[in-house]
Amino acid sequence: MSQWAHLPKELLDMISKCLDSRVDLVCFRAVCTSWRYSASSPSFDQEIPRLILKLPSPIHADAILMQTAVCRMELISKYPNSFSSFSKSWLVKVGESKYGKQQLLNPLTNYKIKYSPISVNFLDFKFVQLNKAFLLQQSRRFLVFGIIKVVPFPISASCSNMDGFGILAIYHEGKLGYWKYGDKEWTLLDYKNFQYDDIIVYREQFYVIDRRGTVYWIDSSLKVIQYSPPLYGCGGQKNLVESRGDLYVVDRYLDGERRTWKDYENVMDYSDNPFRVRKLRKQSRPRAVDLRVYKLDEELATWVDVKSLDDQIFVLGTDCSFSISCREFNGGKGNCIYFVDGDDHAGRGLSASSIHVFQLEDRSIGKLDVMPEFSDIFWPPNMFDSSIQNNPGLDL
Repeated sequence: MSQWAHLPKELLDMISKCLDSRVDLVCFRAVCTSWRYSASSPSFDQEIPRLILKLPSPIHADAILMQTAVCRMELISKYPNSFSSFSKSWLVKVGESKYGKQQLLNPLTNYKIKYSPISVNFLDFKFVQLNKAFLLQQSRRFLVFGIIKVVPFPISASCSNMDGFGILAIYHEGKLGYWKYGDKEWTLLDYKNFQYDDIIVYREQFYVIDRRGTVYWIDSSLKVIQYSPPLYGCGGQKNLVESRGDLYVVDRYLDGERRTWKDYENVMDYSDNPFRVRKLRKQSRPRAVDLRVYKLDEELATWVDVKSLDDQIFVLGTDCSFSISCREFNGGKGNCIYFVDGDDHAGRGLSASSIHVFQLEDRSIGKLDVMPEFSDIFWPPNMFDSSIQNNPGLDL
């Protein structure tokens, strides 16, 4: 990093102005001290106007495309005598509030981290971006009903420049569609398959998977091209995860049927009665009883049953899935999968008690809030540590 730290201030300023979002700018400025003070600082004092996307039927809504950054939050080593030799780091999401301020979020539920057991000066931390995530949000922090997953298409699409801006989405019960800014209707990309489960950007390309476990590549012309053989996994929900350059599928076995579009319509019909909405969600949300992991062998065009993830941790969030190494975080345990249990992707969000951990070693599932040994990788730290106590907390 030493040679990068001495890049000319003018060059760093030019690079920072090319970044797509304020979240990217925060991560850029957090690389090191020289980058922080060389790049232009975002203004947090004034509210930033949001661009409203007027989505047409059947997902008729006025929504905002929200971008967050999954980051490793690292303590800068400025207290060499006050803590042990291993690096202190935590998994967080960096997002932007409606007032234009950066805020820390839970990486699985997107809940705002409202407090910390210690006072922290964020100038003592740097943020290493691991992944990006996107979701469509309506007013009052509600997510858009019926949208399972969404990503900008193409990858370089930015709300700051609407020329060519579009989004790729899985909606209803599994339809794959595309919407370009200004279009009066969605473009359905596959008229035969309405059972898509997940989208991932892998090697700078877009891939989707359906419930049979078949992976498809979406080219620049929006053609859907089969990329893998069917997995024929018997699970009810599939997620794509990239880990160390390979493509994996997590097949989730559920104890009931997943929601249908009629369930979403019923929720909207009873939107004037919050009690009935909560009751409907509770009754119709299936739970995971087992998870299976498979890796795609691209040379042999086959799926390999994975028995161990070694030091890797898979994180299945509400808006993106990714992998991390437990060795890069405090007290993390590998060979496990963090996931949000239930099929609720259309409400305000999920509480921390919804986060579960699946351990491949014994195939057990437990709640994170009663498994403190698995929660050490998240901010805020569970235990008070005087080595990182500092001045009152600052905005990022």
